[in-house]
Amino acid sequence: MKIDPHIHSIYSGDSNSQIKDILKQAQKVDLNAIAISDHNTVKGSKFAIKESKNMDNLLVVPSIEISSYSGHILGLGVTENIPKGKSAIETVERIRDLGGLAIIPHPYSYYRHGLFTKIDDNLSNDGVETLNARYIIGYSNSHAKELAKNKNLARFGSSDSHFIKSIGDCYTEIDCDCNVDDIIDAIQKKKTTPKGKKTSNFRVLGNVIKRNFKRSKTIPNEVLEKEQ
Repeated sequence: MKIDPHIHSIYSGDSNSQIKDILKQAQKVDLNAIAISDHNTVKGSKFAIKESKNMDNLLVVPSIEISSYSGHILGLGVTENIPKGKSAIETVERIRDLGGLAIIPHPYSYYRHGLFTKIDDNLSNDGVETLNARYIIGYSNSHAKELAKNKNLARFGSSDSHFIKSIGDCYTEIDCDCNVDDIIDAIQKKKTTPKGKKTSNFRVLGNVIKRNFKRSKTIPNEVLEKEQ
């Protein structure tokens, strides 16, 4: 099965991607599962799970991207908010207390809050992004591959999408059935294979320009109504 475990929605504050549009695009590019990993909130993840309940061909796995004191950490399988600004060790412990897996995204990226640019890479974790669609070629991905090999960590491919068209550019193939429990179990057993392509720099730049001109971050009324 194919999952993109690192997608940002309007709830992140730095993405204009609406939940419904994310779900449609994920189906369009033949993903079996996705995780909405918004910055420091599970609101988008919970709303996506609710909206996808009647979809037979797309699973939404709970997730969050927490801004620890030293950098970003994904809490895959987490359904509650985790306070930002805590130490990396405290953040990982909290993720595991909530039954989730601690995945380190873009671990060696200096401009994307890569955790291992601030602390050494001996932190206990359950996996690392070795194929982030924003890089493909470069130090962050290549060094992450080396780390995963040396420490026998689960390897992830992720789009790190902040706009619709980049969803699924990189993804993770997991050898398991398409349900949350089996996905978590397969990751723990390292049954993951990162795949995909680099997101076009032109597309990334175009999205940044578009987002800067479109200053409104207001969540649509119909979304708020459905959440209540």
